[in-house]
Amino acid sequence: RGETVFSMDMDFLHNGLPRKELAAAYKPAPRAKKLPEPASDYTKEFLAILARLNVCSFEFISAQYDHEVQANSVIKPLQGKGRVNGNASVIRPVLSSKKGVVLSQGLYPSYSEIDPYNMAAASIDTAIRNAISVGGSLDNMAILDNFCWCDSLNPERLGQLVRAAEACYDYAVAYGTPYVSGKDSMFNDFKGFDKAGNPVKLSVPPTLLVSSFGVIDNVEKAQSIDFKRSGDLVYVLGFTNEECAGSEYEALIQKIDPEFKGINVPAVDAKKNIVLYREFEKALGANLIASSISIERGGIAAALAKSSVAGMLGAEIDLVKVPAKVTRDDLMLFSESQGRFLVSVDPAKKDAFEKAFAGSAIALVGKVTGDAKISVKGIRGTAAVSCTLADADASYRSTFRNF
Repeated sequence: RGETVFSMDMDFLHNGLPRKELAAAYKPAPRAKKLPEPASDYTKEFLAILARLNVCSFEFISAQYDHEVQANSVIKPLQGKGRVNGNASVIRPVLSSKKGVVLSQGLYPSYSEIDPYNMAAASIDTAIRNAISVGGSLDNMAILDNFCWCDSLNPERLGQLVRAAEACYDYAVAYGTPYVSGKDSMFNDFKGFDKAGNPVKLSVPPTLLVSSFGVIDNVEKAQSIDFKRSGDLVYVLGFTNEECAGSEYEALIQKIDPEFKGINVPAVDAKKNIVLYREFEKALGANLIASSISIERGGIAAALAKSSVAGMLGAEIDLVKVPAKVTRDDLMLFSESQGRFLVSVDPAKKDAFEKAFAGSAIALVGKVTGDAKISVKGIRGTAAVSCTLADADASYRSTFRNF
């Protein structure tokens, strides 16, 4: 009836709440390296890695989820004759156009308590590299951040968040991939009591999910992870370091030896990786790559197994040829160093392929075979892994076989 019922000063609305000041503290936790005694054969560990929750098949989810909308999927969640879960997907939203959209992600909460900065860097690099592996380009790529964190009133937890945020800035700027959205979920902690009435507090691992998406100019150039033909050459692109801290291998061995620690969380060299990713884009565009997979969780071992099982073809690999600074077979197989791909190449395109990667660390490490076996020769020339394709496939599917 003409009476004022609400009146607020705009300065108070925007500036009236006092700025909160929180204390952040970060001190890297000392981590003494302790490695298990080297073994002569790692077939058992190779198969066990394939059954781990972060590596194994989750086909039961992909088969139920309605990912096929108006027949627009190009690179599907399940790839190859062996139906293996890939690292990225490609869709073609407008069927009258050859342009596509690539989607992927990176997630390494197991690194967080050791080194939150490198955890965030690895998440960003993996999300980008996965997209590049199927045909994405740094020219047309953006990312999203999704934080799921702990009590930020705790100075140590806030300090971890600050370190992760610093990496989010550094590597998004380095790769030229802007954040177009994101979210955060703080205070993922439980406070209660145990059976004896003693107070307990449980917190989630500091977690950052980085998603990537971009535009592919021609979906006909998109590539899948499965080996295509017996006789194709297998290459590892990128450099391998002794970086097993927080890795699938470390978690696997800790079930037997809780004292095992890989000292280094993978670090990301964006400058070198950009050169490699640009070369990869050009090589894929020139049809020089027959299959490609980004090396992430489980290292070279998991990538090799997935490409073999997806293509239902065997492989022979020699670890001594891998570009690396590693002296043990297990660390070469399972290191989670960032910035790497495993690809197969038609022998007729060998010279052109190698010329395309003149500025990066790459090596011809083996070949695709038709004998349904995966054979890996170790650094010292002895067999490091020897298993049938059927064994690898069975281990990969074992975790969720009955779901």
